[in-house]
Amino acid sequence: MPSTSELIIYGKVLHVGFRDKIENLGRILDINGIIYNHKDGTVRILANFDSERKKKLFKEFIKELEDVDKLIKIERIEERELNTYIEFPEGINRISADDLIKLNKKLDEGVKYIKFIFDSLEGLNVKIDKQTEILEKMNTKLDKLNAKIDTQTEALNEIKEILKRIEQKIDRE
Repeated sequence: MPSTSELIIYGKVLHVGFRDKIENLGRILDINGIIYNHKDGTVRILANFDSERKKKLFKEFIKELEDVDKLIKIERIEERELNTYIEFPEGINRISADDLIKLNKKLDEGVKYIKFIFDSLEGLNVKIDKQTEILEKMNTKLDKLNAKIDTQTEALNEIKEILKRIEQKIDRE
C-alpha cells in the first residue's frame, strides 16, 4: 500500500522555478502529491510513494536539479513518514499562496537575475573588444610580415634569374 511522506527541501529553492521542476518530475515518475513554499524558506512536498525505490529515485532526481539549473542550490532533503495515507489528485500539484507582496518579491528576484546576466554580458563584451583589438594588431603585423616575405620572394626570384643567366653563360663558354 502506498504511504504518504513529507520531503522538506532546504537551500536556494524559492523564486527559481523549483516547484515547476518538481511537478514535472512527479508527472514523469507517476507520483501524486502537493508542493508548496513554506514560510521558513523551505519547499515542502507531501507525496504518495508506492515503493521505497521510487521515493529514493525521486529524491535523487531532486538533488540532481542543481546540476541542471545553476540557480537551484539544495543543502539537504529531510524526510518524514506521515504514518497515514492521503489521497491526492493525479500528479504533483502546486499549492500557491502567493499574494501581491510575494509576487513582487519574485519579480524583484527576476530583475536581479536579469541584471546579473546583463552585467556578465557587458564584461564579456569588454573582453571581446580587447581580443578584437589584439587580433587587428596581429593582422597588421601579419600584413607587414607578408609584405616583407613578398619582397624577399621577389629578391630570391631575381637572384634565381641571375644565377640562371650565369649558368647559361658558363655553359656557352
